[in-house]
Amino acid sequence: MNRKLLRRTVMLGLVLPFLYFGAASAMFVYSIYRQNATGLRLHLPNLDPPSGAQRILIFAPHCDDETLGAGGLIQRAVSAGAKVHVVMITNGDGFRVAVEREFRALRVSPRDYVRFAALRQNESLAALMCLGLHRDDVDFLGYPDRGLMALWTTNWSPDRPFTSSYTQVDRSPYERAFRPNAVYCGQYLLDDITQLLREYEPTDVFVTHPSDDHPDHAAASAFVTRAVQRLRAEGVSWATSCRLHYYLVHRGDWPVPQGLQERASLMPPAEMAGLDTAWQILPLTVREEARKRQAILTYHSQIAVMKRFLVSFVRRNELFGDLTPTIAPSVPDGLIHVDGDPNEWNGMEPVALDPVRDNLLRDFQAGGDIERIYACHDDRWLYLRVDTARPLSHRVEFRIAVRYFGDSGTGEAGGFLRVIVRSDGSPIPADLSVGEAGNRVEIALPLRAIGYSRHLAINVETLFAGLQVDRTGYRFVDL
Repeated sequence: MNRKLLRRTVMLGLVLPFLYFGAASAMFVYSIYRQNATGLRLHLPNLDPPSGAQRILIFAPHCDDETLGAGGLIQRAVSAGAKVHVVMITNGDGFRVAVEREFRALRVSPRDYVRFAALRQNESLAALMCLGLHRDDVDFLGYPDRGLMALWTTNWSPDRPFTSSYTQVDRSPYERAFRPNAVYCGQYLLDDITQLLREYEPTDVFVTHPSDDHPDHAAASAFVTRAVQRLRAEGVSWATSCRLHYYLVHRGDWPVPQGLQERASLMPPAEMAGLDTAWQILPLTVREEARKRQAILTYHSQIAVMKRFLVSFVRRNELFGDLTPTIAPSVPDGLIHVDGDPNEWNGMEPVALDPVRDNLLRDFQAGGDIERIYACHDDRWLYLRVDTARPLSHRVEFRIAVRYFGDSGTGEAGGFLRVIVRSDGSPIPADLSVGEAGNRVEIALPLRAIGYSRHLAINVETLFAGLQVDRTGYRFVDL
């Protein structure tokens, strides 16, 4: 073989894998697009239209999420005479590209992020006034943008505050804030949300879905859900009948198709349809659509960098989902042997269903693509079972996180437990029992490790070579 032919052969050998991967990636992305496009023909029930007797409280992780997810709902509720209040959990100021563009600077300072927060707050007020609300109908909590998941997991108590990588502070630096100088910790955020719920006594609460791709959105869902549960546990009368609804903002390339599609419907991502979220739609009038578009366009700082995505939410309807509270059943001691045998779980319903084959990495590492979670307990152990879309891979690591709360319902009770099942099947901590078989991994956690709590929030995450393959979002389970 001459050198020229050898070089061509070597080059072909190097290029072919990339061509194959590129073609496979393109085919996968197209298949997801087609699935989502097919979902546009779903027939979903209508959300009950707002009435004058309702008190609606909407939580937004960032300034603009409330308009994207519920701009039409706000208009309809105001027209019906309902009370509507909006709470911005962060100011959405940790968006470097938008800050650089706004201040025409390649290097921005912590002070610039604080200035940008004030701008975003003003945009929110303008947008909500466009939708029929007043300044007094809005609260800004001022917690750290891109830091809410850390508050939920590692920075819970005020003696271990979170420091924003943008503003470089560990407490709220904003002039307009619900709790001035609030320390950045999960306990204070939960307390603030709970206080707002107590003051407002809503009939309906709206917040982002736990399966939203953005960590702030997933964390916001956890905080608000827990706050409502906390009040129910205390026996607060209005809380027992309060309805909790979820809206979606970030999920892959959703909404499909992106861009301004005023006559298109907004349907759930195909992979999330038919799971454990009961989806409903709120049809909008042409006038409501137009005002929602106008409100979105008042977010000038965001329109400048992501207009195509933002106007994707101007559709013929809005989309909301409900999740049913789940209970992990009690089983006889010794029933579960932690060996991956599914027969021991017969008759038990999963506590969470997770979308499968919804991105490229999950498709290639389907042994880490979480499909469902089961939970049960006996007198000593909490048993968790995680099923994946395909047989387990010895290259995938599982991380299980449990935030638990005491029966007192206070933010101080409880704690946080993280368990790792390494790719070789060994657990951290090492004294835990783990069993694997087929597409199932089981783990037994001693109830004493979670303070014998009956109120849990569980998240399962999988990783391949340090990259996140899948994440369920925190799902609430009572024992």
